[in-house]
Amino acid sequence: FFFSSRRRHTRLQGDWSSDVCSSDLELSLIMRKMAAHLAENRDALKAGKGIVDPPKEIENLLTAKKTDEDIDTTIFNAYARIYQQRTNELIQSAGSSDSLKIRAHNNLVSTCRDCHSNFCAGPMKLINQLDIK
Repeated sequence: FFFSSRRRHTRLQGDWSSDVCSSDLELSLIMRKMAAHLAENRDALKAGKGIVDPPKEIENLLTAKKTDEDIDTTIFNAYARIYQQRTNELIQSAGSSDSLKIRAHNNLVSTCRDCHSNFCAGPMKLINQLDIK
């Protein structure tokens, strides 16, 4: 979700594998794990199962090598911190009602959407599919 600046990656809405999103740089790899976690968590919650543990690599969001070194790190780091905070809120919701777990999940997805409205709009279609309606 924080892949790159909009000017470098707007061609293929919803294609995680295109352009900078397919980069093997650390941040792109973390983003793919985050997306896989959100999809798995969405499916588990829809099936009435518990919260899926997030990837440990989320801890590295602030230090990972970015695919575009020209992005505004102040804004990016703010989104990264919010994502980490909302990940903790998701974990803490594990013992709560299904509606609170779903709200925590959707808040996490919302963070991805908000960041991608500023950086790398490419995966927005896929991000929007991660919400639990």
